[in-house]
Amino acid sequence: MNIKKAKLKDMSMVAQFIRSSASWYKPFLSKKDMKEHLVDQKWIQENYKKRDFYIGESENGKGIGTISLQYFGKQTYLGYIYLDAKEAGKGHGQKLIKFAEKKSEEKGQESLILIAHPKAVWATRAYEKFGFKKKYEKKDQVLTYKNGLLRPYYEEGFHLYEYKHK
Repeated sequence: MNIKKAKLKDMSMVAQFIRSSASWYKPFLSKKDMKEHLVDQKWIQENYKKRDFYIGESENGKGIGTISLQYFGKQTYLGYIYLDAKEAGKGHGQKLIKFAEKKSEEKGQESLILIAHPKAVWATRAYEKFGFKKKYEKKDQVLTYKNGLLRPYYEEGFHLYEYKHK
């Protein structure tokens, strides 16, 4: 897989990756949190400015998935790790996370962090397989982590996971 930094013109594809699995979350996410999965043009404009998005492509240039990175103190926050739903289960997510790990290490960060819903077992299983450890389950712990760092990103019921660089 080739991974490149997303340009604004690529963000419609990024949004499509995210929307392609939105139905997987619908059975357990609150209605207000579904907006983070049914993303639109407004979401594109807001998020392109505050996150570094990358796109994974096949050898023939077909978009496979996306990952977003934000740097907070010594932590790199992985906000969106999404594959085209047809590409799930083929190891592409692990490649995107490995890429994020390398970028994070190059910046001198100590760890990768992310939040995930425990009922999104396809995601939590992949994160744990990579080496992420669940740090906090309780809402108040996630919301107060590093002085509220994740408050703007929190979705109801999500747990905090961390992967410490070796």
